[in-house]
Amino acid sequence: MKKITLCLVTLVVLFCSQDLTVLAAGDNVDETIGYVTRVDGGKIYISGEAITSDGLPDVVVDLGDAPIYDLLTGLPMLAHEINADMGIRAAYGAAAEGKPRPAVVVWMNWDYDNAAVFTVVVSENVHYGTDGVVFLSADGKYRVALTPEIVILDDRHNELYPSDIKPGMEFFVWVDMITASNPALVYPDKVVLISN
Repeated sequence: MKKITLCLVTLVVLFCSQDLTVLAAGDNVDETIGYVTRVDGGKIYISGEAITSDGLPDVVVDLGDAPIYDLLTGLPMLAHEINADMGIRAAYGAAAEGKPRPAVVVWMNWDYDNAAVFTVVVSENVHYGTDGVVFLSADGKYRVALTPEIVILDDRHNELYPSDIKPGMEFFVWVDMITASNPALVYPDKVVLISN
């Protein structure tokens, strides 16, 4: 019984400590998660919590041409669809004093309960089989297993199949569980193509 409890605790700790803080924002980028308090033209006022060391709990970001995604669907959104009180996760760069931070990427409908949504880029290490496809993420952190039962959609929500997966494709990945291995083995509930 002690071994089972220890294994479960280890899995929970590993899952919670996986590096899921930056979805696809890149280096030298800070992030804040929280709620939109106000929208003013191309500027979004956010109140929440910083999830990077130089992030801000309350920040104003300038959308500019930054991509905006709906985390419920994985589909792109338009700036005019953003409203106050929506959950948000914003990645942004540095700005001059008193200026809004330039957005790098924004994820709307962010929910603290749906934190296990991240992105992976398919590496050259792809293995096709009769029961699906398994690929290593380009950063080497995740081995993703896609069986025919898993929902795989393109960026317009058309169905894809495991055989459609090719190196260089980037996906949103929704997961409930990540295994305690290195790289972590991921069995997603759903993946949605961002780019290929």
